[in-house]
Amino acid sequence: MKIKNILIVLLSIVTVSVSAQKLSGNISPLKNQKEVNVVLDFTGTLAEGRSEETYIEIKTNGKTEEEKAQFLSEWNEQLRNDAYNLLVEKMENVVNPKLFSVGNYPNSEYTIYVKVADLNPGAFLTINSWVKADVSFVKTGETTPFATVNYKRVLGMRSSYVATWVPRAAMAFGYLGDNIGKVISKNLK
Repeated sequence: MKIKNILIVLLSIVTVSVSAQKLSGNISPLKNQKEVNVVLDFTGTLAEGRSEETYIEIKTNGKTEEEKAQFLSEWNEQLRNDAYNLLVEKMENVVNPKLFSVGNYPNSEYTIYVKVADLNPGAFLTINSWVKADVSFVKTGETTPFATVNYKRVLGMRSSYVATWVPRAAMAFGYLGDNIGKVISKNLK
């Protein structure tokens, strides 16, 4: 009975992590592009279901000023840089190079806009990191998407493998990039 329950939990986790890849709209405008811009937006992001301000307050409560500054640096700089780099790297690894390159190309005709809705950096040995995001494909400079993909939860690497929280949290963005790349490749054959 215990094994059956464990398998059901594992299956539900896998289902949640991969079931939200349905593309709404059509990404055919991306055909024949050389480069596509990628933007990762943390504006209004929740952390573990809480506002960013509340999350930071909880995580820095009782810390010294130096420890608070360290946490804020990791949260505001290192996490965002690592998340963006892993997102783009994994997306680039999956998207056929004959299609186009993805990355920081602000002058490209199209942009893949990744809005982070919620993230959980996980906990060492107990909880995997995960990210919830809304992905929009837009003509650069416009706000109305021609296609979207909503990711309810993309799991990162098993927490038992990564002790420090920034790399563990960023891993979820790598898996998100991999998934976005697969959606692009599948729909632009």
